[in-house]
Amino acid sequence: MGFVETIKNQDFFKNLVEKKEKNTLSNSIMFLCEDEYTSKKVLTMTALLLEYKMFDLFDENSAEFFRVESGVDLDVKTYPKNNEKLLVADSNDIVAEAYIKPVNLPYKIFVVNNIDVSTEEAQNKLLKILEEPPKNVFFLISAKNEARVLPTIRSRCEKIKIAPLSKEDIEKFSSNELARILGGGYIGKTFELENNENLKPIVNFSVELFTKMKSSKDVLKYSKGVSGYIQNFELIVQVLSLCIEDVIKIKCESEALCKLTPFLRELKDVEPEYSIEALCEISKLILSLREKLEFNANFSVLIDNFLMRMLEVKYLCK
Repeated sequence: MGFVETIKNQDFFKNLVEKKEKNTLSNSIMFLCEDEYTSKKVLTMTALLLEYKMFDLFDENSAEFFRVESGVDLDVKTYPKNNEKLLVADSNDIVAEAYIKPVNLPYKIFVVNNIDVSTEEAQNKLLKILEEPPKNVFFLISAKNEARVLPTIRSRCEKIKIAPLSKEDIEKFSSNELARILGGGYIGKTFELENNENLKPIVNFSVELFTKMKSSKDVLKYSKGVSGYIQNFELIVQVLSLCIEDVIKIKCESEALCKLTPFLRELKDVEPEYSIEALCEISKLILSLREKLEFNANFSVLIDNFLMRMLEVKYLCK
């Protein structure tokens, strides 16, 4: 079974099919999904659902699917044109194109990827057309972070949250256990991790940092290690966060719910060293670290301070 077939079997897509059959679909639909790979496939398949009665026959290998996904279909227009973020020029183009009748298909559809990374001005330009869309026009929009989309746009869209795939579904597409665990149920992220040749050493390092850093003498060692993996810093942070979550589950006798199962023994061994209070405080430190790094602060200094504070919290909150 291909990924598109998996999408068709998801509850949110079945609901879309039902609404289409009842003619109750909104003209503007916003799909909320953390994974761009997934959202692009969903937007393409939703466009085909709207345009074709026999949409269920299409998959990744269909000519119709290829035309829409590659942005060459005459009646399904894909934005942003630069494949990065929606610009004012894109919004102006959408407004102009919306009043041109479809060429071959029943509807004119505008696919807008990642509207949450576009400028406020570009979003504002779309408002009028979303408020009063011309007949036979649909807008299919994706966003990772709903909070970064203008409230006025959010209020004019039917919002659909795309949940992560189940463990069983993800296993159909990846044999890499670490990639599946850290992919969080999103196939695009899973594939990205699967192709990261440093995945295993980074995960091993991150778990070791959490379980083996015992004194201030270790801080320099692990600080250098983090700096060596600077391009994969978010992955290190993710693993540390999962370590915290799993140790809390172990403390609560919910070991079966742990995600980092390949490292369960190490986490169980270190569990007595961390109190619940310490784990919560370290989570706050991680959040603070991320915020500071957004302002391009000195990476090495921040990491040193973070690791030292992590150590202090660990022993002060016994």
